Amino acid sequence: MENPEICFMPASDLARKIQARKLSCQEVMQAYLARIERVNPKVNAIVTQVPPEQALAQARAADESLARGQKVGRLHGLPIAHKDLVPTE
Repeated sequence: MENPEICFMPASDLARKIQARKLSCQEVMQAYLARIERVNPKVNAIVTQVPPEQALAQARAADESLARGQKVGRLHGLPIAHKDLVPTE
């Protein structure tokens, strides 16, 4: 289910909430996937999309890293979309 509060939150606030475990990486990814599903057919901004199952698995792994107390970067768990300007694998 889309959560506009998550999708429009500044990245710095979102990162702080993830680090503080007030939001899970999976919750964030689910909100973004729902938004992409709703909006992208109209704007075609995401040309190459990671399969949702893979994105959620990566989010789950990010949550597990936090749960184990591993040292993570400041943007850990934030969804990113790369521009399709350069060939990638």
